Amino acid sequence: MAINKTLVEIIEMSKRTGSDSKLVQGGGGNTSAKTPDGKYMYIKASGTPLKDMSPAQGWRRMDLKAVRDIVADKSIVKLDVFSREDVVVKRLNLACDDDMPVHSRPSVEAHLHSLLDTHVIHLHPQAVGAYVNAKEGQVQVEKLFKAEKYPPLWVPYVDPGITLAHTVERLINGYQKTYSHKPAIIFMEKHGLFVTASTAKATVNLVRKVIRLCDSQLKTASNVKIKAADPVEINSARLAIRRAIFKTTGQYLSVSDYQNDTIADFAKRKDAKKLLAGGPLTPDEIVYANGAPMWLDKYDGEALCKKLQKQIDKGDKPSASFVIQGLGLFVAAEVRNQNTIYEVGTCSLFIRSNAARMGGVATLTARQREFINKWEAESYRQAISGAGTGGLKDRIAVVSGGGSGIGRGIAIGLARAGAMVAVSDIDTRAADETVAIIKEELPAANAITVQCNVTDENSVDQSFENLLNSWGGLDILVNAAGVAPAFPLTDFPVDKWRFALEVNLTGYFLMARAAARTMIAQGMGGALINISSKSGIDASKDNSAYNATKAGELHLTRGWAMELGEHDIRVNSVCPGNVFEGSKIWNPEYMKVCARKYGIKPDEVIPHYVNKTILKKEIFRQVIADAVVFLASDQSRCITAQTIVADPGQAVVR
Repeated sequence: MAINKTLVEIIEMSKRTGSDSKLVQGGGGNTSAKTPDGKYMYIKASGTPLKDMSPAQGWRRMDLKAVRDIVADKSIVKLDVFSREDVVVKRLNLACDDDMPVHSRPSVEAHLHSLLDTHVIHLHPQAVGAYVNAKEGQVQVEKLFKAEKYPPLWVPYVDPGITLAHTVERLINGYQKTYSHKPAIIFMEKHGLFVTASTAKATVNLVRKVIRLCDSQLKTASNVKIKAADPVEINSARLAIRRAIFKTTGQYLSVSDYQNDTIADFAKRKDAKKLLAGGPLTPDEIVYANGAPMWLDKYDGEALCKKLQKQIDKGDKPSASFVIQGLGLFVAAEVRNQNTIYEVGTCSLFIRSNAARMGGVATLTARQREFINKWEAESYRQAISGAGTGGLKDRIAVVSGGGSGIGRGIAIGLARAGAMVAVSDIDTRAADETVAIIKEELPAANAITVQCNVTDENSVDQSFENLLNSWGGLDILVNAAGVAPAFPLTDFPVDKWRFALEVNLTGYFLMARAAARTMIAQGMGGALINISSKSGIDASKDNSAYNATKAGELHLTRGWAMELGEHDIRVNSVCPGNVFEGSKIWNPEYMKVCARKYGIKPDEVIPHYVNKTILKKEIFRQVIADAVVFLASDQSRCITAQTIVADPGQAVVR
């Protein structure tokens, strides 16, 4: 479809307003522009942030008459409320006249936009939110705009959907009778701001004017003295919140913490707890943030469990954000949704502080909250912001030696299973490559590089602290970093021997110790998986250090399983056969050593090992990843202290 002037205008309006976090929280709000001939209306598509609209995505073109006919159709109002909204959504989709993908739905408020001037911007600015969520907000707005020839129209709260459109239509008709002019500014109780004009420029300028006036009477926190929180306390709070969410909902969520002037200023209020106790302010607060932030005097995990369970028992969604006095705002959610919840939560704190000065905060009633939770349109918005699938969905995993070979394969396999993967390696460039591979295959996956020298205690401890700072927990550790110096016994250099012990044993010990400490503090159980080798159960020639360390890893596994079982931490081993794919161990030099050992040519080494297996198959790293995913999953919830030999039958265990 050719890019015309009207489409250019709506994209420009959307980007100019959508990039300002004071105007838009959580990607909410929408825009529209009608064509000069009055035949079509371009409108933002549901689920697309305003700032991301482009000629290729984020909008729909609609037949304007077909949209207006929906509002005029009196038969729709005779349906029960949810059947009514289902019909409206279907008719809005049918009103689309463009080449955009059918799954891209027009804003559910398109019928409301059709009633207004040619250009419309609908936003949820925090400055406006302070008024439309205050008990005396309408009175204050009338005072602010008393000098205007055409004052704003105030719309009392009405359930979203066609009912809201009918209410706005009725109020606009009444406004026109009084002023002989349509309203250009509409304050909608709990639903933000509508601004409309005959050009894109005039509409954007009018938005700025409204915000300036609203801001002039509000208190903004600035230069608040924020005391730096103890990192140990922050991590303890993250783990306590993550554990409480898991115990009450069964979800594995990442937890992040935030601090700014607005959060710190709100937390100092004597009435902070009371201001949050009333519940959510707006539909967006429910949809994007599971309601209002929860106030916590301290991070008591058991007390938090009870509060979350009480919410669930009442039919509400469990909180996704928490204000802890002295520590800040914590968000428990999928990583890609955390910043949105942070923005919505911070905006909520700002609104509540200012609404308290305007007669008090006006929250949604229980009936209104129930409607939002059931409303089809809001369910759609939630669905498109949700996560993907996978047996290890949102579990946090660390893979040592994840920069190459088996470790890389395991990291990729865990990501495919839905886990969040921290690729740990002393070689950060190699780890970055693994992360890039994961992102290329799975753009929505969460994968990060964590530099770590597994033989250095401080490096290991720092890497786990970095992990907690990033994601706030740990569910899976895979020890896969390893070396295999190959020499006959009589020629084995002692420094190579000691190096193998340091990497393959001390490294496994230090990583396991740090992981166990985190998992025990977290209280959610976990899985620790050691990558040993078939050489750990069936020794190979000229491999003294490798044989000893890989056998030692199996025994460490059994001992750790006995120690950690009471914490529901399962410890198992995987013994791969010879995995040549991407391996640093099977380098050209090592191939020559093996060739000499068996009296064959280097290019005959791989066929030689394949021929030693029962199934006569080469092992690829996904085979090992599959075994690890199984041991990390709930399918192996009663398996611990065991060893899976993942080869095509090279080592026969009896």
